[in-house]
Formats: sequence, structure tokens, C-alpha cells
Amino acid sequence: MILTPKNWSSFQHYKDRAPAWIKLHRGLLDDYQFCCLPVASRALAPFLWLLASEYEDGKIVATLDELAFRLRMTRRELDDALSPLVQAGFFEASEPLAERKPDAIPEKEIQDKEEIEEEHTTAAPRVNVKFDEFWKEYPRREGDNPRKTAEKKFKALVKTGVDPDVIIAGAKRASQDARKQSIYGTKYIPQAIKWLNDERFLDLAVETFEADDGMVEVLDQIQLEAWDAYGLQHRGKKYPRDKKGGWRFPSKWPPGYEPKLNADVEDMSIQ
Repeated sequence: MILTPKNWSSFQHYKDRAPAWIKLHRGLLDDYQFCCLPVASRALAPFLWLLASEYEDGKIVATLDELAFRLRMTRRELDDALSPLVQAGFFEASEPLAERKPDAIPEKEIQDKEEIEEEHTTAAPRVNVKFDEFWKEYPRREGDNPRKTAEKKFKALVKTGVDPDVIIAGAKRASQDARKQSIYGTKYIPQAIKWLNDERFLDLAVETFEADDGMVEVLDQIQLEAWDAYGLQHRGKKYPRDKKGGWRFPSKWPPGYEPKLNADVEDMSIQ
């Protein structure tokens, strides 16, 4: 099999070095697609780049068993880490990677999967209700305002972790502002799909939420970084900041972060 790194000839210009050198670009830190790879795949990539420097034009000619031996990995570890790199296009393989037979799924994992599927099934009607509420609050406009495309975008936002109540709060404030400016029901109201695509609800929602709305103002840097990480994972980008440098969230910590923090503290106390 021949394994070739992406854009090898364009980025690697070191030749006749002993030992061989490779260029590792700092932009990799901000490569969203690379950062979404499993940790094992990200760890494997630089080892493969180093190995490619030994071959002409970076084309690694070796069997998977030979690669596993050279990298001091088991064949299973190599398969698990290499497949995502090939699927994401960071390496090109001259032949398809052999599919490994899946391991037997533990009973608990099956149960967890069933619970998640059940949760998704019951969550769908709730999202529909929330969209109906959003559509009722969003200001009327003159001209077309496709409901189906707006509903599709609304559900996509909710699926990435955006609180539907935040979107609804933004729509309510948009209607209030439109009436104050006497543009409610005119062509100056943007289509709902554009309003959602631009995520205009974020700034408007901040002004709508009051102190007793159950939301928590987060200014602590560690908590903000946790929410940023949560946003990158579930929305593909960080949450915005208000004028105070913070933001209002449903809780101080994103879902799953506070228990993990407590567990880390307990581990430290045990040691």
C-alpha cells in the first residue's frame, strides 16, 4: 500500500538532511477539521509525516503490518488512528483500508444507545413546539418569509446546543424593536432564515433576559473558557461576549463540566 500525506510536495521542501527534517505549520492549531479528529489520530499524524520524509515524494510504501511495527503500535491501534486521517483527507491511501470487525457491544452501551434514541424521539415534538413559539414571536414582514427553511435552520441550531429559549427571546426583542422603529410588517424586516443564519438572536437575547430569568451571568475566566470549549464542540464556534466581557448562561458551567471539575478535585484530595 502507498500512503501519501496531503499537499506533501507543496509544504515539505527540506531535502538531503541527515537526519531528515519536516515542516510542521503552526496553522495546524487552528485547523478545525484536524482538531476534530480523535486524539490518537492527531498523535499519529506527525509520526507519519516524519516517516514520509524517508521516502521519495513522501510516498510511504509499506504494508499496514510493517507500519505498525515501525511505529511500535499494534495493528488495531494503527487501524483505529489511521482511518480518520484518511477519511478526513490528511492522507491518501492507494487502496481502501480493511474494515475491522466491530467488537461486541457491552450490554450497558446498548442500553445507553437506546436511552439516547428514546430521548431524541421525545425531544422532536418539543423542538416543534419551540419553533411554533419562535414563529409566533418573530416580527411579520412584507414579502416572502419561507417557514420551512427557517424551521430547518432553527432545528439545526438547537441540535448544535443552542437553547431554543434564547432564540425565542431574541425574536421577541426583535418584534419589540421593530414596533418602536415603526418597521413591523414592512420589507425592512429580514427573512427569518437570514436572521437565524446571522444569529442575531444572541445580542437581542442579552437585552431581553432580566435578572430573575434564571440565567446566570458568567464573568469568571475559567468558566468562560469552559463555555467556549462547549461552544466549539457543539456549535463550531465560541459563544460571543457582551459589553462586560461575559455572557448569560443557563448555569455557571456547561453540561458535564462541573461534575468533571468536582471529580478532578476529589482525585487531587485523595492523592
